[in-house]
Amino acid sequence: MSRVLIVLCILLLAVSVASAEVTLNSPTAGQVVGPSTPIAGMCSQRAFVVVITEVTLDSGESLGFVPGIRHWTNDDNSIAVRISTPRLFTQPGEKLTYTIHVKAYSSANQATGNPDLGEATATCYSK
Repeated sequence: MSRVLIVLCILLLAVSVASAEVTLNSPTAGQVVGPSTPIAGMCSQRAFVVVITEVTLDSGESLGFVPGIRHWTNDDNSIAVRISTPRLFTQPGEKLTYTIHVKAYSSANQATGNPDLGEATATCYSK
């Protein structure tokens, strides 16, 4: 019985991953990044990608957004760009949190009236 349960869990995981329109492979959640951070991922189809980074202090105070990259996916629908995760002078021992938002849009989806393919995010930390 436990083998059946394991197989079902794997199948459900595979279906949920396969249905994702935008996936972010790097950086991963919890990773230490900066000051220049490579972004790698995939879209389900050719898309225009917008990467925006939200910067917050450990206390949760938002410092704002870093203007991001706007770029088309590669021919194989992969995402490969580099973004800035700037360093700021903070209190000793205080780290910055970067929430990286990767949003994708496709003109192929305009038939449905919604060009939005979705969003993938990763929360990372400064060195």
